[in-house]
Amino acid sequence: MPGSVSVPPALSSMPSHGFRHRLAVRIFCGPIAALLLVATLLPAAPASAAPGDDVATPEPCPDAFVPAGRVVAVEAADLRLADGGVLRLAGVSRAGEAETPAFRAALTEALAGREVAFAPSAPPDRYGRRAGLVRAAGDTAALQEALIARGLLAWRPEAGVRGCLEKWRAAEAGARRARLGIWRSLPLAARDVAAIRARQGLFTIVEGRILSVGNRRTLDYLNFGPVWRQDLTGQVTSAARAALEAAGTPATVLAGRRVTLRGTVFEAGGPAMEIVLADQIVLADQIGRGGPGGDLGAVIPGGPSGEAAMRQAGDE
Repeated sequence: MPGSVSVPPALSSMPSHGFRHRLAVRIFCGPIAALLLVATLLPAAPASAAPGDDVATPEPCPDAFVPAGRVVAVEAADLRLADGGVLRLAGVSRAGEAETPAFRAALTEALAGREVAFAPSAPPDRYGRRAGLVRAAGDTAALQEALIARGLLAWRPEAGVRGCLEKWRAAEAGARRARLGIWRSLPLAARDVAAIRARQGLFTIVEGRILSVGNRRTLDYLNFGPVWRQDLTGQVTSAARAALEAAGTPATVLAGRRVTLRGTVFEAGGPAMEIVLADQIVLADQIGRGGPGGDLGAVIPGGPSGEAAMRQAGDE
């Protein structure tokens, strides 16, 4: 019977040998029963927070730079080293924009033939690339920040480098205001379904007003149009939902707000983006006002790590 305490079988099956034995059994079982009852009624102690949990300490920006070698080739946002290794610039993306001569020239000028230092942010991926921050020998700032400031890359929420986002947001705000580089065509309008569908499988940036918010047991739905089967939808996962609620900003309060979403486009009736980190949602009316500027993830510690947190990266 639930909640009841029974004598352990080893004791209940013992033969009786008179009053003295029965008394011993009662004395022995009394403390055991009491302990079992207390264990049943008291709530279990919470497990220690694992790295990446929403209650964990915010991760720092990687700063343990070590010599990595000499860059011999630049391939998109990947850097091939003389020893054959490949470094991936973590936390940044072209956001679905095609590689331009200006982008390749900037990378080549900054790195080709130069020794670089590297601060890892994650284990090697399935292609053997090592992700992290990169800086050329003699430089004090990571290459990511310099390229973001020139509008050649956008910051991308990614486990391992979330601690870098505050300064990257500031660097990006100026490039966006000046419409440098990729910001001449980004963000995509949330109602431009054809343009968004053309980025399927890629990380990109869209902006628009959330018409309504739907709620299900495991997902919240940010609807940017009246017909979910053809309009853009942001799918807020349970991890991101919990992070938003912990910050006092549940998804339901976003209805009617203009926001910028960063994520990978996939098809779900209409185009959709999966939101696994709160940093992927930015209040558009706060962009460029300094500081965190409306970034809902800026005040939320931790977040999912590992494969779950990498899904928004896209196949770039």
